[in-house]
Amino acid sequence: MGFIFENGYFSANRKNCRQVHWIHARKENVPSKGIVFAPPLIGAGFSMEISNLRKLMRHGYELFSFNYTGHGRSSEKFRLKATLQDTAHALDYLLYRCAGKPVFGIASCYSAIPLIHAAHHRKEPLEKLILINALFRLDFKAVMRSFISYCRENACCSPLSAGTIKIVFFQYMAFLFPGIDMNRNFFGSLLRQRTHLAGTMWDALFTDPLNGVCLQNTPVLGLYGKQDRVLKIFDKHIGEKYENQVLDKCPQTR
Repeated sequence: MGFIFENGYFSANRKNCRQVHWIHARKENVPSKGIVFAPPLIGAGFSMEISNLRKLMRHGYELFSFNYTGHGRSSEKFRLKATLQDTAHALDYLLYRCAGKPVFGIASCYSAIPLIHAAHHRKEPLEKLILINALFRLDFKAVMRSFISYCRENACCSPLSAGTIKIVFFQYMAFLFPGIDMNRNFFGSLLRQRTHLAGTMWDALFTDPLNGVCLQNTPVLGLYGKQDRVLKIFDKHIGEKYENQVLDKCPQTR
């Protein structure tokens, strides 16, 4: 028995017909236990989610993912605000496409933000949700503090030049995201020319996607590693403070 893959496009914005590329995968001739909705990471495509979660298909779960705007064959330029719209419309499309089947959610790192945002604004349609090292806020100041600390700990004692700062910046990014290929022209699969840089910076500085958002009724399993480098930017000593962030947005979490 093999795997069955279907893919296509849905419109994520009626005004300009932004097209988002999706994929739906399942194990052939295996009774379905439901569908796992898995938004991707920034800089990655839906193929990574399908690969990471492939074992679930052997146990009867179908997988559904998509590419954010600016990624892969999804159209237009990437910005953080678009990830919220893409995820909400992807969830709408999945619920319409697979009406009657239970839908579960799984997300890690940043992808937890658009998933929780979408689930809240769509009246909590998910049966259950798994969050892995999830982020719950964007904090540009925290990232800058982290970068400055990294510079102090890893740069030479001489004054930093513009060229040195650029080198240290890419070392810092490689430290945070090991295994992700990047340079000044791309971050993983996300190309610079397909990124709305000003819009992305604006969103990072002034957008609070989960303000007023709370999943009151959705059962959630929260998993996190205390040594996670990205989480430590927002909570230096991962523990009770981080757990309170999770419970604030997802009170039915264990």
